[in-house]
Amino acid sequence: MAIDPVIIRNELDVLGQELRQLLRDAGARHADSNAQTSSEPVAAAIDVLSAALNEADVEVERRIRARPIIATAAAFAIGMTVGLLLRRS
Repeated sequence: MAIDPVIIRNELDVLGQELRQLLRDAGARHADSNAQTSSEPVAAAIDVLSAALNEADVEVERRIRARPIIATAAAFAIGMTVGLLLRRS
C-alpha cells in the first residue's frame, strides 16, 4: 500500500482547518461549558493525526529499507538542490 504525500498533505490541511474551527467554537462556548468537555474533540483530532503520521512514518521506513541506495541518492540530490536554491537567493 503506497501512501501518496499529496493525499497526506491534503488530509493534514483539512485536519488543521477542522482543529481551528473546533478551537473557535470551543472559545465561543467556553462560558457555557466545561473546558475539559470542549477539549475532547481536539484531543480526538490530534489522535487521528498522530495515527496518520505513524502510518506514514512506517511506510517511509519500509521504502527506505527496501532500497537504501536509491533513498540515499535521492536524499543527496534533494539536499544539493535545496542548497543550490538557497545559495542563489
